[in-house]
Amino acid sequence: MRKIIFAIVCTVIFTMSMSAQTVDDLFKEFRDKENVECMEIPKAMMSMASGMVNKEKGNDLIKKIDHIRVLSIENNDAVCKKFKARAANLNKKGYETMVNSNEDNEKTLILVKTKGDNITEMVILSLEPSECSLVQLKGKFNSNDMKGLLTSFK
Repeated sequence: MRKIIFAIVCTVIFTMSMSAQTVDDLFKEFRDKENVECMEIPKAMMSMASGMVNKEKGNDLIKKIDHIRVLSIENNDAVCKKFKARAANLNKKGYETMVNSNEDNEKTLILVKTKGDNITEMVILSLEPSECSLVQLKGKFNSNDMKGLLTSFK
């Protein structure tokens, strides 16, 4: 009987460890690892930044972003490999895929959550052989805001 209970417990633990990861799970698991930089920019900081940016360079978009989180892994192949494995199980429920690119050992995935015509969250996942990054933007912006930002960098 003990062997059966032990086998069930092991199976449950294994299943839970291999289950889908959320964006929050990825940030929590990797933010304190070696050679990992994690940065959060809350609404108050975004408001201060919007005053320093010219309107034609994206000021309107910055005012619409409530929160930014960035996780960057460099110079740690073991952590990067583990991050890639966890990111492969990213729970995409509620997200729409905006971009999914896989070229020359580099993978980029951009997911968005929408409410009506507005984008409420954008997740950008970039996986390269020796670098990985995860960016999460929360706010209330639309596709025209994104087009304006992209044209300002040309």
